[in-house]
Amino acid sequence: MKYTRCTQKAIIKLRHHRAVFCSACFINYFKKQLARALEGERMFDRRDRVLVAVSGGKDSLSLWHILAEMGYQVDGFHLDLGLGDYSRRSREKVESFAGRAGLRLIITEAGQETGLDVAELAAKRKTCSVCGQIKRYIFNRTAWQRGYLALATGHNLDDEAARLLGNTLK
Repeated sequence: MKYTRCTQKAIIKLRHHRAVFCSACFINYFKKQLARALEGERMFDRRDRVLVAVSGGKDSLSLWHILAEMGYQVDGFHLDLGLGDYSRRSREKVESFAGRAGLRLIITEAGQETGLDVAELAAKRKTCSVCGQIKRYIFNRTAWQRGYLALATGHNLDDEAARLLGNTLK
């Protein structure tokens, strides 16, 4: 596949779109796709307050950053799950990113919200099941209680496909 958009070297390949991009062109492409989805589905506009659930991973942090860069009123929301080093590192990444980007961040600890930590709750059910239910509940409740019109997450189609396949196999 030949890259013809600019003179930079292509480093990102999207097979399902039959396209390759340099870093800068991919970011522009992503912004256009995001704007098209937001407008086409009438999710929210720049006047609306949006809470972005951020885990510390590239998907959610990229979404938060790009929405802010595009002029949307976004705040980040990090739910500390209390899962040892994993949660500590995730929280540090989110706090560091928010500080560098100058974005408002809300942090809540799952244990304070539920009275139990995820590990205690998972003793009765599988951790992923418990974690997903807790996160969805706390994300939605926080957005509602704090007056946000929308809650945005950085889930991508791969995440959804993996969940569907896992549920089907079980």
